[in-house]
Amino acid sequence: MKISEIITPVNCQHGAPMGRSNEGTEPITVIRGRNGRICACDQTKVYQKRVRLDEGYDIGGAYWGMGKPLYVRFTKDFKFIQFFRM
Repeated sequence: MKISEIITPVNCQHGAPMGRSNEGTEPITVIRGRNGRICACDQTKVYQKRVRLDEGYDIGGAYWGMGKPLYVRFTKDFKFIQFFRM
């Protein structure tokens, strides 16, 4: 999975947009069981990658500014995408 699948080029005709929007909500773990016992666990894996910035811009052209490192969390189907600094 490549970061370029999430960080796609943006329209910079009138200047770079500030950051990118998050998508969806974080998936939850569902536990099914009888009498308090865990029988099955449905879990969607959430991946995390660091987004490299070049003078505050990501590879797609969105501006994030300088500061702490930028990361993105996402599911394989991209129904959940969350950008954050840490």
